[in-house]
Amino acid sequence: MNNETVTDDSKPQDKKPQGKKILVVDDNPMVANMVVRSLRRLGHTDVRVASSGKEALEVAANTHFNLIIVDIGMPGMDGIQTARGINELYPCSIIFSTGLWDDKTLERSREVQASAYLVKPFSPAQLQAALQLAN
Repeated sequence: MNNETVTDDSKPQDKKPQGKKILVVDDNPMVANMVVRSLRRLGHTDVRVASSGKEALEVAANTHFNLIIVDIGMPGMDGIQTARGINELYPCSIIFSTGLWDDKTLERSREVQASAYLVKPFSPAQLQAALQLAN
């Protein structure tokens, strides 16, 4: 993703622009683009994408995000480590997404105090519900 804002031709459908800065962190570009498209349809216009934990920390060091949507199961620095690192820079809401779920992962993720969890595959309605929890 190379630290760029993802563009999408779809327009928000009768939604007022939201003021939150959102960072989507996922090593799967198809998932990241789906999340960005859904966010834009919900009226969120200030959305950035990082494809790794390391890239997310670099982006977050230069831009203050209100919300991070991060995949737990990334290679290298996983989503829990990434969220912890960003929270050391500044507090922000965290939504974890994952395709893998077990008790150990749940216990580790509790340390970061995420606002919501999304289990892949998730629908736009589930994303919207998670966003409401993160407010």
